[in-house]
Amino acid sequence: MNRVVATWEIAEIGPVDVAVSDRARYARISIRRDGAVKLILPKRVPLEQGRQFLDAGRAWIQKHLRKCRAAPPALGLDRYGASKLLSARLKELATAHGFTYNQVFVKSQKTLWGSCSSRNNINLNVNLVRLPDELRDYVLVHELVHTRHRHHGPAFWKALDAIVGDSKALRRKLRRYRPTS
Repeated sequence: MNRVVATWEIAEIGPVDVAVSDRARYARISIRRDGAVKLILPKRVPLEQGRQFLDAGRAWIQKHLRKCRAAPPALGLDRYGASKLLSARLKELATAHGFTYNQVFVKSQKTLWGSCSSRNNINLNVNLVRLPDELRDYVLVHELVHTRHRHHGPAFWKALDAIVGDSKALRRKLRRYRPTS
């Protein structure tokens, strides 16, 4: 169990909760989606050593705080609302570009934004609703293209680029976000 023993105000970072854990084996820094920063220390590590660890990780913390601040706020949609929104947009894109698919499933996935099965069932991550429209559409079209091209070969990328433009640039932008809520 983590016990918060102090809160330090760190310049250019803000408040950092310092917790001591009976189970932790190593010092670690965590940043929540809302930008809350926490330093977790094993019980045997002195606070001064924890401050040095925090100072050494300052650039990493600032980088991730910028990502948190740049991310769009949670929309507050439930899975049903997200499912309706994503299903409707997928149908629009499929119709506009001549794709067909079987069923759509909206799930809470930890590592994937979407997938397409061999039966042309499309699985979408509920957190797609939190992405900017351009990236959400990129993921939806990506899965639609998989209904014709099962693998990420040259024909797949050519078909995707024909619809979304520069898929490499969109893929780089998408990497700034995580599929988990």
